[in-house]
Amino acid sequence: MSLPAPGADGLPSLSPVTRWLVLAVAAIGFLFDTYELLMLPLIGAPAIAELLGVPPNNPQVREWLGYILWAAAVCGGVFGLAGGLLIDRFGRKRIMILSILLYSFSPVAAAFSTSVWMFALFRCTTFIGVCVEFVAAITWLAELFEDKRTRELAIGWTQAFASVGGLVVTGANTLARTYADRLPAIPVPEPFDSHAFWRYTLLTGLVPGVLILLLMPFVPESRVWLARKRAGTLRRPRFAELFSPELRRVTLVSTALSACAYAAAFGALQLTPTQVVPGLPSLVEQQKQLKPLREEATELNSQLNETQAKLRAQFASVAGLEDVVNARSVAQRDLRKARERIEAAKKAEQQPPADAEPQVQAAQAKLKELTGRLNEVTKEHTEARQLVLDREATLQKLGANRGKQAEPDQQIRDKGDLMQFWQEMGGLVGRILLAALLVVILNRRVLLRVFQVPGLVAFPLTYYFLFRDQPDLFAFGVFVCGLCTVSQFSYLGEYLPKAFPVHLRGTGGSFATNVGGRMVGTSASFVTTSLVAPLVTGGTFVQVATGAAIVGTVVYLLGVLLSFALPTPKEEGHVSPSQPGAAAPEKSV
Repeated sequence: MSLPAPGADGLPSLSPVTRWLVLAVAAIGFLFDTYELLMLPLIGAPAIAELLGVPPNNPQVREWLGYILWAAAVCGGVFGLAGGLLIDRFGRKRIMILSILLYSFSPVAAAFSTSVWMFALFRCTTFIGVCVEFVAAITWLAELFEDKRTRELAIGWTQAFASVGGLVVTGANTLARTYADRLPAIPVPEPFDSHAFWRYTLLTGLVPGVLILLLMPFVPESRVWLARKRAGTLRRPRFAELFSPELRRVTLVSTALSACAYAAAFGALQLTPTQVVPGLPSLVEQQKQLKPLREEATELNSQLNETQAKLRAQFASVAGLEDVVNARSVAQRDLRKARERIEAAKKAEQQPPADAEPQVQAAQAKLKELTGRLNEVTKEHTEARQLVLDREATLQKLGANRGKQAEPDQQIRDKGDLMQFWQEMGGLVGRILLAALLVVILNRRVLLRVFQVPGLVAFPLTYYFLFRDQPDLFAFGVFVCGLCTVSQFSYLGEYLPKAFPVHLRGTGGSFATNVGGRMVGTSASFVTTSLVAPLVTGGTFVQVATGAAIVGTVVYLLGVLLSFALPTPKEEGHVSPSQPGAAAPEKSV
């Protein structure tokens, strides 16, 4: 990317090396924003299942995943707004560093989770870090690059890396799945799996923290903010000022536009791989195979939940019972993993690993020993012993059930992953296209409509017509919907720092992004699946697809109408190098 030389406004220019370091820091931050957030859809179910001690298809897993997603969005919105005030009060760079460290170390802490509550807590702190970092980063960039064209290029192109984050985290998770058993054991107590792949995926969240700690000493704080701070002319940020007569319109309109963009993403795009794709005509046969198996799994999970509740009640009265149950769970898991390695080698027509059969024998011997301990512990508690055996028998049946579901379920997941890929690629192209058009289309309202108007057509066309009548073109429609939606995130990232005066940029950007987008907009997922879909006819997947078409169309129509009310921000004045510590007067929209 070619960056024009700054200095037209009189500010001391950044050296070429510093400018590229700034871009590198911003790109890393935006990439790992997405990386950290998209971990949960990849590792959420297996992590929660292990922490609860139930199979991944147990209804409790889905319920907890919903709770965590909701809690993370609320925490991100509330604490993200508070973070905006801190950005304006204590500086862009300082808060950006702290927020990146927060979302870097939170996944590491989550990797050592021994309860679902602990896992939920650190997923919430991860979300908080991401919400604060995004606003801090775009504000920081906007104030470091004083030349208008340079600033637009810097913000536009670095935000494009956000769409790469989803691809990178998918690759990291695949590597963790592949090599988990060969990596050093994670120190967690029994019966938790010290080689669970999801724990290694979470540990990769530390990467941005390490990179930022290495690079941050070499990049400056926002010079506009710092000059006013030193001169004593920086006003204290006040939340109520966002709704003053001068700023009320830009606050409300930008917040509503952010809500619309997030609503399109969460009310349609994010539902596509799991709740729309399975209903494609090409997957009808797989759904027929899975239906009776899923009904059986539902019944078995109900039995398991009932048995486990009774068993937990026995732990308090039968000394040593819980330890024996946990030890048997570990031995059974080791036995299952060893057998899976042997089966995988046979399927690939390869020789089984030399240590696999000894592992099977060791696990079987351990289980025999533990059966003796179980008999001893429950000698006077036959009901407790029967509950243990019933639980293990139900888990074996669920394991066999999952084995039968594996092939058709994998075919459906592969199709969903393909749609996710096209959606991510559409988002990447949209961000790149926005970055290119920033220097071509000067009217910012027109630029926004370049993406809104096609989206207004693409959503109903994709989720209603292509899904039903032209499924071979559905992936192309998802690509276009992703392009039109994700580009608006970059648009808002470029617009918001200019829309508010210096002392309110973090606060205003946080309110629009976190309250409008992450709190209000993300609720569109519930609106689509629970409010709109049940009102239309057809099977579950057809209903969700139709609901996505309706919600997507409505929020895009609302977005187009709001674009006519979007204020055009004026360019800020800058500090003159001939007046050290002086600050140009603040202007508002």
